[in-house]
Amino acid sequence: MKVLVISDTHKTIDLAARVIKEIEDVDICIHLGDHYEDALDIEESTGVEMIGVKGNCDRGDGESEMVLDLEDHRFFITHGHEYSVKMNLNRIYYRALELGCDVVLFGHTHSPLIDKIDDVLIMNPGSISLPRDGQNRSYGIIEIDEEIHGQIIELK
Repeated sequence: MKVLVISDTHKTIDLAARVIKEIEDVDICIHLGDHYEDALDIEESTGVEMIGVKGNCDRGDGESEMVLDLEDHRFFITHGHEYSVKMNLNRIYYRALELGCDVVLFGHTHSPLIDKIDDVLIMNPGSISLPRDGQNRSYGIIEIDEEIHGQIIELK
């Protein structure tokens, strides 16, 4: 299974749609908020199933966090602003443990991060539209076969 992870699109849906179309065999795309409604437009233009959560810039309906079971893995999905991710990963990591998750996906900082703490994979794909701290635009890919592998892809 191949999962595309994007965050903080901030209305840059054309670029996100292009990335989805260029990647082969994407099974599902997860949008981590800030312009959550972009996920609906991206799904319509690409035909790839989108799952998303609301961020701090989003209003209206939608969940701010969720647990998603994919293959034999449990994903904790949130934007991250409610877990002080700009300070450290402690709160979001312990929340994932409480929920029995082995993967954490969050956005909010606009800076990519991939780490593994104990057996928990933690990923922030960065921002596909408005990167910060001198980073390039980026997104994440998670591949699940016998094991789970994550990587950050930078757009040049």
